[in-house]
Amino acid sequence: MSEILTSGLTLMRRMPPGLGDKSIAGLSKLIDDEQTVDQICQRVDKPFQIGHCSQTGQEFILCEYNRDGDSYRSPWSNQYQPPISDAPHLSDALRKLEVKVNEEFNQYRRLYYDGGFSSVYFWDVGSNSFACVFLIKRDCDPREGVAKACWESTNLIQAEITPQSKSVKYNITSTVFLQISVEDANAGVMDLSGGLTRQYQEHKPCADPFGENHVYNMIALVENMEGKLRSSLDMIYVGKTREILDRTRHVEIKKERVRLP
Repeated sequence: MSEILTSGLTLMRRMPPGLGDKSIAGLSKLIDDEQTVDQICQRVDKPFQIGHCSQTGQEFILCEYNRDGDSYRSPWSNQYQPPISDAPHLSDALRKLEVKVNEEFNQYRRLYYDGGFSSVYFWDVGSNSFACVFLIKRDCDPREGVAKACWESTNLIQAEITPQSKSVKYNITSTVFLQISVEDANAGVMDLSGGLTRQYQEHKPCADPFGENHVYNMIALVENMEGKLRSSLDMIYVGKTREILDRTRHVEIKKERVRLP
């Protein structure tokens, strides 16, 4: 890895997650080599964008895992938006699994996040393995001094199936980005943003290499990882920010003199 690439990635890790596109645009003006800029873009998580499936009318998340050139594949219709010729597609068994996972994960997202968007994308890796990514984007409407709030999670899973022992090994890498912007006349202006990444490995029985048992195994795995990441974010970012604010800001309570009649 070149020194410029290493320095660029180090700099991007220190930038606010919500300003990913702006940070990359500024970095591209400092680096003359387009190939190095492309490598940085591939390794840096950028804020999710939302696409619209023209066939089903449903929204889906745009990311590197469903992109081919300037087109993005919809998990609902399996078609690229905008359409392209000779586009890569999943095997029938994996596509069937992808459809089922998206339906169930959409229910998970509604129960846990009460809104937002979710998408799950699969791709072939080998005869006895596959990979997929579970994505969630949840933006909150401004309210009670909170100007902006956004949650984005990426759960990348690789499944390695062993037919002889009828088992599967899941390797999951979960990343969460949180951004909260506060604008209040009394509290002032504050921006809290950060991200966490955790990895985990789990073995499960697997009678059918591409059966529906993967659906519930992987969603349970995502649920467990996101729960741990939420707790860590609360302790590391929210808790630390609260501690700093308590030390630097003093709330004065105005007391009015009460006159007795």
